[in-house]
Amino acid sequence: MKHNRKQRAHLQIAFIMDPMEKILLKWDTTLAIMIEAQNRGHHILYIEPRDLFARNDGVYAHVREIHASRKTGFRVLNRRTIDLKSCDVIFNRKDPPFDLSYLYLTHLLELLEPEVFVINSAKGLRKANEKLYTLEFPKWIPPTLVSNDPERIQSFRNQLKSDLIVKPLDQKGGAGIKLLLLKSRKANTILHRATRGGAKWIMAQKFLRKNLTSGDKRILILNGKMIGQFGRIPKRGEFRSNLSLGGKYIRVRLSETEKKLVDALRPKLLRDGLYFVGIDVVDGKLIEINVTSPAGITEINELEGTHPEIQVVDFLEHSSLRRGRRPTKQSRT
Repeated sequence: MKHNRKQRAHLQIAFIMDPMEKILLKWDTTLAIMIEAQNRGHHILYIEPRDLFARNDGVYAHVREIHASRKTGFRVLNRRTIDLKSCDVIFNRKDPPFDLSYLYLTHLLELLEPEVFVINSAKGLRKANEKLYTLEFPKWIPPTLVSNDPERIQSFRNQLKSDLIVKPLDQKGGAGIKLLLLKSRKANTILHRATRGGAKWIMAQKFLRKNLTSGDKRILILNGKMIGQFGRIPKRGEFRSNLSLGGKYIRVRLSETEKKLVDALRPKLLRDGLYFVGIDVVDGKLIEINVTSPAGITEINELEGTHPEIQVVDFLEHSSLRRGRRPTKQSRT
């Protein structure tokens, strides 16, 4: 899609990602944003977390300037080592798990703020565990318990008289999520494995049965406002609707309740510097808030043709230029 606005100053936009060979070219949301930015003349830098390092005088990275394509992937134009304060925008799109390495990455990125626009904010990423952050909005979530005690979770299930979803706090894409049936005879075994015998906290939530028939909705939020949505229906025999697990994506509209939910999230998301977010909703209830590398732009484009990546790059440009920044001389080491 052509960008009809007056051409702005070219920016240096760095994307922190997983290795290139892991990227699914057809579906990757980051790739859509890269291509839109590249079409406007911005310089696109590719960084893996292992490429970052810090010294007394700043935070540096060995970067690859690239040309991105849906068909051919990533063509490396040059490689160099730069002071990351020479970047106008750093877009952290590293997938979970949110482990110690990820934690240290956020500490390094925080050293660049606020001079460089880092999205999402390093502090915000540390605060907003994608499961636990939902507890900031208690009236919008299903009955929920976070515990490392299998007996407490069993008691919670019995009080609700409901099946439970139990999930780890540090994974993505449905990994490690289990459906714990009310009448299951294996509940104790499942919970002891999930909590590693009481050593690991997990989240338990009332299972919303509408998920089996209507699935969930992924809603993308940019700067506190909805920019697109789609539905996800689980495949037959599966309760998880993740597309990576065979879920089907469909066109949907938001209910008035879901619109109110987005409005309710906006103030806190903005306060925490969480500007690009994907939320998952089942039957009007908030299930998860994806802040590390929310996906869905490609699916929205196929279903709606609205190209949310245009709005994303508009926002990156505005946020960088609002700081009065221009690309600076690149440092080598």
